Amino acid sequence: MKTNRDFMPVYYQLADDLKQQIESGELKPGDAVPSESQLVSDYRISRVTVRRGLAILLEAGLIETVKGIGNFVAKPKLNQVTLTFQENGSLNENKLTYKLLEVKRISADDLTAGKLGVFEGTKVFMIRRLIKGDAGPIGIDMKYLPYIKGQPMLENEIEYADFPAIVAKHTNVTIHKIEMGISATPLSIEEAELLKTVAGHPALCVHRAFYAKDGKTIGFSKTIYRGESYELSAVSYPYSAKV
Repeated sequence: MKTNRDFMPVYYQLADDLKQQIESGELKPGDAVPSESQLVSDYRISRVTVRRGLAILLEAGLIETVKGIGNFVAKPKLNQVTLTFQENGSLNENKLTYKLLEVKRISADDLTAGKLGVFEGTKVFMIRRLIKGDAGPIGIDMKYLPYIKGQPMLENEIEYADFPAIVAKHTNVTIHKIEMGISATPLSIEEAELLKTVAGHPALCVHRAFYAKDGKTIGFSKTIYRGESYELSAVSYPYSAKV
């Protein structure tokens, strides 16, 4: 069975591997990161791809570069608090399953266009899934990506991969920043039918926007949970969780 990692770009896998080594203490503050040549050999990838992975760690503050010498593990930022949101995690310790409702190309309405930074009516991909817990449906997940001509959305990717991995692979752009917000909202008639409850029932809306380094939005998601089914928990790490 394929895992989320199978759908990650190679440079993300490299960055994730090094991040885990840093957070586990295998690589300590001040330790040298394997050289570009070593990483090229270990991962059998190009030097350009290696540099792309290292750039993610540099932007996240996990490593720092000493000119003419190499890259080193940075000291942890103990005054930085980061919330980590796990898309395919669990709510109230229930294992989640996802049912793909539809994947289609749509004309962006005013809200979608504003979120993606495109003109209203621009073609975008919309992915909609039903989230189920042990007790039945608990949420509706909607994701939006720019339409890239000649590049179809593959349903097997959508089934297994987290949205950040889909965004990175689909747009071929490194994610520089993710912003998340949570707000209260009443369920619409359609949403209530999918969640087997009544219209107007209280729900929580979790939305995330994914940005490139130039500030351009390259994807956004909106997930609506039945209010009684959602619980947000967070852990603060001394290292940045931007990777």
